Amino acid sequence: MNFVYFKAEYPTYEGSHSVSLVLKELTLRRDGEIIADFGDLKITSLPFYLFTTAATGFRKIEYAMKAPPMRRISYSCGYLPSGKYIVNTPAGEIQLAFNALTGLWQGQQQGAKPIDNRNFIELGYALIRPARGSGGKRSLWRR
Repeated sequence: MNFVYFKAEYPTYEGSHSVSLVLKELTLRRDGEIIADFGDLKITSLPFYLFTTAATGFRKIEYAMKAPPMRRISYSCGYLPSGKYIVNTPAGEIQLAFNALTGLWQGQQQGAKPIDNRNFIELGYALIRPARGSGGKRSLWRR
């Protein structure tokens, strides 16, 4: 299992920005096959992150949607890159590091045992956003 993402942002601005944007029929695809169907989404602030899981694969992830033309908003999608992420757990939010080469998550505390993507889901964890950047919850998690 791989984690994939969809991101909408103003590429040259830092911080959060209010918007009123509706994406219709958002789907993520790999080799023309739909791997995630999110339907219609209303976005109220940027940057916006959407995470989901997909069967293991290595071909390019692409998105398809209908959206009104919005100047300067860029969209991207792909496999979750290595880095630090804010994660919602049953005990609250924590920061975990993800290694895309090994597919393992590592906690910040010393001696923390790495977990794989399946354990991540089984533990009831959910991705919120990358750790770098501004605060606030602007993402959705879909299984």
